Amino acid sequence: MLDPDYWYKRGAAHYGSGLFEEAADSLARAIEADPIFFEARYLLGEALRKKGRYQAAVESYDAALDLKPDHPRSWRGRAVALNELDRHEEALESADRALGLDPRDARCWIVKGYAFHALGRFSEAAESYDRALEIEPLGPRAGRAWNNKGAALDNLGRHEEALECYDESILIDPFDFYTWNNKGVSLIALKRPEEAVECFGKAVELFPGYTTAWRNRALALKSLGREGEAEEALDRARDLEAR
Repeated sequence: MLDPDYWYKRGAAHYGSGLFEEAADSLARAIEADPIFFEARYLLGEALRKKGRYQAAVESYDAALDLKPDHPRSWRGRAVALNELDRHEEALESADRALGLDPRDARCWIVKGYAFHALGRFSEAAESYDRALEIEPLGPRAGRAWNNKGAALDNLGRHEEALECYDESILIDPFDFYTWNNKGVSLIALKRPEEAVECFGKAVELFPGYTTAWRNRALALKSLGREGEAEEALDRARDLEAR
């Protein structure tokens, strides 16, 4: 059996290259050689999460936290995985543990906001996204925070405020098709279907396989009496869903 540092470095190199399955295999070898290798257990959790193996990721984070309970990134990674498992109350607890150790982790505030949103606690979700934006007003995570805050405000019926959030998100990342679709949904709620059609069109221009945006575009076109175009958009959605 090779030295655990060799397997850890090999796993870290695979992880950095986006080869998460290979990373997990190497990191497991490192842990087999040294069961109290904290860094290997943490990075294994990250690799498993990237592969969508969320329950296994939670178990790896738990093992890492048994060794080092004051590691905020392990708590945050655990919260992300728990959200993916629809265990949102537990995700909130993990996010709070992480933020208690590192209150300026913008990403963790977004994770916490996601958990609140999934639980229907939209005001608290919006507040969490605001905290993220206070810490990181620019950059890709800021774009996501603005988009997610807009979605929370939409659920509260505050559509004009939601539109402002989507516009901020688009300024940061004009290629985010989710935000264009969400902006269209807000415009529909505000009875502005012409503008909504443009937003849904931008969403499917950026991601032609975005079924939801095609369906939303069809509904907006139909409300304008543009039946032929609406049917074309609906056909496109059906074709994508049938593949």
